[in-house]
Amino acid sequence: VGACPFFYSKSENAMNLRALVVLPSIFLAAAAAADHHEIPRAYAEVYDCQLNDGHSLSEVASFAREAFSPWVKKQGLEGNTFLWEPVAVAAPFDEADFRWVNYHPSWTAYAKGAEAWRSASAAKLREELFSLVSCKLPAFATVFVTDPSEEAPSEKMVMLGKCQFKPDSELDLEGLVAAVKNQNRDSRTDGDLLEAVWLTNVGIENEPWDFLRMTAGSGAAIGEMMDRSMGGGGRLAPNANPFNCEVDFHRSHATR
Repeated sequence: VGACPFFYSKSENAMNLRALVVLPSIFLAAAAAADHHEIPRAYAEVYDCQLNDGHSLSEVASFAREAFSPWVKKQGLEGNTFLWEPVAVAAPFDEADFRWVNYHPSWTAYAKGAEAWRSASAAKLREELFSLVSCKLPAFATVFVTDPSEEAPSEKMVMLGKCQFKPDSELDLEGLVAAVKNQNRDSRTDGDLLEAVWLTNVGIENEPWDFLRMTAGSGAAIGEMMDRSMGGGGRLAPNANPFNCEVDFHRSHATR
């Protein structure tokens, strides 16, 4: 039996955080609200999901856009939802068929959504969703925006870096954000990239990373950035970064 969005699940297995997706409107709102002493942030709620026999990701996307999204709007809930499709993902993070990801501007907004999802008004939605998918319990991450994007297409490519600090690195959050900003990947493309640092903190343990780094944009923008970043040997050129990252690729489908 699968888990539903907004903290409702019959699954007994806790999910490992496997995926990240882009959240333009939440990130822009967070950036606008933060003063110069704050780092803009949002909160991600991520589910590993398997498609039930005979069903497809396109069916799930149609459900999310045509049934779930109108219900969310009627309930007056804040946030965004994305479906994240694996493109080039290393084992063991390649097990899920896709991820369902809710982004919330605050924990209060999350709690309101969780309560609404468990209510009678969502009963038919839960039944319809469970007929399509089975998902594990969610993991949560705090998302710190280092470079917001003003573009919000229905589909984006996402680079997910599973990053570890080098042994001699001593960085606090502000230092980490500064190090990511200093790389300025957005300057390596004529497109518009979103960058963020993810700290996983609830519903996950023993993760093989210190933090997650997300870079998201159109396929053309990501490709151009990669071409301008790669060294002659097909790997990222060496630099003085205080961390190393192993990168996967994902495709993000916006649903609300």
